[in-house]
Amino acid sequence: MSDVTRNTMRLERNQWLLWALTLLLVFALSLTVYALSLRMSADIRESMDPAVWLHSGYSTGICLVGLICIFILYTILQQIELRNLRRRYLGEEQELEELRSRLGEITHLFEAATELNLRLPVDSILSIMVRRVVSALKAQQASVMLFNPVTGMLETKAYYGVEGEFTASGRVRLGEGIAGKVAELKQAMLLDDGLQNTEITQHYRPYRNISSALSIPLVVGDQCVGVMNVNRINNPRHFNDQQKEIVRLFAQNIGAVIQSAEDLEKVKGANRQLLSENDRLLEMNRLKDIFLSTASHELKTPLTSVIGYAELLNDHDQDLGLEQRQEFTRRLRVEAGQLLSLIEDILDLTRLETGKIELKRTRVNLNDLTRTAVETVRALAQKHEIGIVEDYEQTEDCIPLDEVKIRQAVVNLCVNAIKFSPAKSEIRIRTLFVENAALVEITDHGPGVSAEESAQIFTLFGQGHRPTAKGTGGVGIGLHLVKRIVELHGGSVGLKSQPGSGSTFWVRLPMETPGTRVKAA
Repeated sequence: MSDVTRNTMRLERNQWLLWALTLLLVFALSLTVYALSLRMSADIRESMDPAVWLHSGYSTGICLVGLICIFILYTILQQIELRNLRRRYLGEEQELEELRSRLGEITHLFEAATELNLRLPVDSILSIMVRRVVSALKAQQASVMLFNPVTGMLETKAYYGVEGEFTASGRVRLGEGIAGKVAELKQAMLLDDGLQNTEITQHYRPYRNISSALSIPLVVGDQCVGVMNVNRINNPRHFNDQQKEIVRLFAQNIGAVIQSAEDLEKVKGANRQLLSENDRLLEMNRLKDIFLSTASHELKTPLTSVIGYAELLNDHDQDLGLEQRQEFTRRLRVEAGQLLSLIEDILDLTRLETGKIELKRTRVNLNDLTRTAVETVRALAQKHEIGIVEDYEQTEDCIPLDEVKIRQAVVNLCVNAIKFSPAKSEIRIRTLFVENAALVEITDHGPGVSAEESAQIFTLFGQGHRPTAKGTGGVGIGLHLVKRIVELHGGSVGLKSQPGSGSTFWVRLPMETPGTRVKAA
């Protein structure tokens, strides 16, 4: 049997007892009046004539009957008022019992979900909670703010009801505003028009028309993890202390559920991060194997050529003519240069990845730097029967950059264009200056790059698998080096390409780099 039922039965018994006592009192009063009237009648008959007796007896009877009627009417009015108080009390008791039941159901729901390892996310828990609280308390709006230890602020995580726009992005520090005070003191507050604490009432917002509010801390142990705010807006009924206490107990229980859900999300986040890191390490290990396999081949090819030409020169020095010896020596130099370039790329990549590379900036004319890079690759272009078209926008402006590193980047792009261009075709190198920036564009007539490849082509070991008749490969670090070097200068790189219609690689460098000390060239 519930408390409300027991209280109802007790009130009904007391009311019937009161009615019985009232009837008994009326009956006793009637007997007393009747006895008094008989006594008075006897006295009047002995002392007065009949006319006086009749008149006095009638007046006395009327007065006594009037008194009895007034008493009965007063008793009836008191009973009516008592009945109204009883109904109001029973309504409040029933409402509190219903509130306990609803909030208890929510608590049991979340606790059961936790025990069953359903892993409800915090957002779902909070969304369910604010909706049920609004319904259970017959409120118009509720919100939950959780404490963010990183920012040191209470931040709104869930809200429901009217005027949600006022709470959607709420953020307050501990000790600031009503929610901040509640979180700092870890004490529930009942707020209405009768509150006299000016330290609290100064934070009222008249334009919101909140007639009554509850601000309840979500406490776990000695730590406040958040605050729940419940508002009645334009509602004549105010919250009371009993409702505040019930909601406080509910918040105390639900705080532990929220904390458990947050801890679980942190664990899940850490697991996701570990899985992601593990996938990254596996991918790096796979790329390392690819790199070692490709690099060993790229190193072995020129090294084999160097050893072969060296053996020919050593074993047949007397049999070779001057032109043959010069040709073998030239080939030795080319293969050794390729070997040295590959080793330098690997060393530069190592310095970039470990953060040990240092830029030596000087003011350099980009056109002059690009011409020097083109001369470096001209012999390779002639070897593969590739023409070079140069188009430089004339300017006297100089850019603060590391001349060696940027020239290396331009050379890598040119080599890449030559490598993937068909024989008898040409590549185009162009410079232009727009919007406080300098651009270098290298265009080839190769097979082009698909959208899938273009997204990965500047990543480490991410060169596209574009076919080339020359059979030249690469370790997949050249374009990545270009990107990293340009980004160190505050610039960017990109690619414009369609499969089957060639590619244009571009480098964009700022004309000035704020906060950089530059040596005079």
